Amino acid sequence: MATRPTCARCSRPLTACFCAHLQVLPTRTRVLLLQHPREERMAIGTARMAHLSLPNSVLRVGTDFAADAVVREALAQPQPPWLLFPGAQAVDVSTLPDDRPITLVVVDGTWWQARKLLKLNPALAALPRVSFTPSQPSRYLIRRQPAEFCVSTIEALAQVLETLEPGRPSFAGILAPFHAMVAHQRWFMTTVSSHRHKRAQPRPGRRLTLPARLRAQWPRLVCVQGEANAWPRRDPARQDPETIHWVAQRPATGETFEAIVAPRRELAPATPGHVEVPRERLLAGGSVESWHRSWREFARPDDVLVLWGTFYRNLAIGEGLPLSPDCIDLRGEMNQWLRVRVGTVEECAGRLGVSASPSLAGRGGRRLAGLFAVLRAVCG
Repeated sequence: MATRPTCARCSRPLTACFCAHLQVLPTRTRVLLLQHPREERMAIGTARMAHLSLPNSVLRVGTDFAADAVVREALAQPQPPWLLFPGAQAVDVSTLPDDRPITLVVVDGTWWQARKLLKLNPALAALPRVSFTPSQPSRYLIRRQPAEFCVSTIEALAQVLETLEPGRPSFAGILAPFHAMVAHQRWFMTTVSSHRHKRAQPRPGRRLTLPARLRAQWPRLVCVQGEANAWPRRDPARQDPETIHWVAQRPATGETFEAIVAPRRELAPATPGHVEVPRERLLAGGSVESWHRSWREFARPDDVLVLWGTFYRNLAIGEGLPLSPDCIDLRGEMNQWLRVRVGTVEECAGRLGVSASPSLAGRGGRRLAGLFAVLRAVCG
């Protein structure tokens, strides 16, 4: 049986690879991740994601770590590690010293699996414990949490490391692949999976055609396009992509949105030409916070985003942009409706015989105009 190609780094299928969103953040704290074998087989687990983001971390998989030389060495240090696990004897992470490195042991798995690992490993159970109070509910929306105070492994580490290493760049960056993965899985569950199983669910009539569905949602549609500061994949100076241009248009009213976001990392030499925005304008762009704030003022709770592919949406979600979970990947919809690969949005507009008149700058503005032209042509 043929298997789906997977990424050698994150072990995810290439279609769900989150490596483009990884942000490597060195830490003074040494993190020892102990993962239950069943959790290793969980495709949406976050321990490996955290390990890839934290170079001063070790990931070990097993149930009995008594013979594991790496774990034994960590536990034998003069200063015993701290176990991140709630309990009556646990102290709050804010009380730990923040002027010297410590080793933090994190047990990864369901609560049942985590308790099982402690039961099977008395040396772990005997470690001094540390706990914390989550600053916000978990964004692990694709996995049910047993209680409101429960968060994923990577969410826990992001908050705890912020406390242990004050004054450092924000550790929220390690959550970028987590947010991207959650967004991809939610899209898969609401779009792909529902399409796969639609025959098993009785319906009173036939499914609406693409034009009928788009016309029915017209007042809620918002066309969205992003552009990124992205380096060539094989460039030795390559850094992770980041959103630098975000544009949108509400077809029902003609309202538009545009944000130039100043690069947070070094600007790739080819980026200004690629996104068709002058380097000076990119460098003079606004902050991420102002982008988020202005988007919240433009967006509405019932918006349905219309996209051409999901890369820029997932990138923006990974950067914390509050986006509506309702979306339509018009490229995928057009592939199915026309029964051909439609290519770029410009190529699709040409196939339909429609032209676009950009009202916003750059390649983002041009592609947004193409997206609106295709949408209007389909809706008639």
